[in-house]
Amino acid sequence: MTPNIPALSIRQPWAELILLGRKTIELRTWSTNYRGQLWIHTGLQSDPNAEQEFGHLFKGGYVGSVILESVIPLHRDRWQAWQARHLDHGPYQPGVYAWILSNPRRLVTPIPGPGQPGLFYPPQDSVANLREASLD
Repeated sequence: MTPNIPALSIRQPWAELILLGRKTIELRTWSTNYRGQLWIHTGLQSDPNAEQEFGHLFKGGYVGSVILESVIPLHRDRWQAWQARHLDHGPYQPGVYAWILSNPRRLVTPIPGPGQPGLFYPPQDSVANLREASLD
């Protein structure tokens, strides 16, 4: 039996940029001990200014997966060195963690489903669809 895989909701277009391999760091104000595969879920909200580059992007469900390699507390020097990997040129914010992501894989067809704050486990009906979904 395949182990349960948690999901993480990420607003568009940031989820799309992760799946494209352009964004390899996700910032969070919290850490986790979990390492391994994560389903990428897109919330219903997006950043409309940033999304204009892409046109319509799927929202409100699962779009792919990544591997969460590590979670590292950020400090000012690390932020300056890693800003390009996060696609952000804003100022350093204390108390933030860099979630290091690798191996993005897109679902051929997005799967609608509700999200939740933090890491969460998809509902059983979504899990069955995710396990059967073809990944590119």
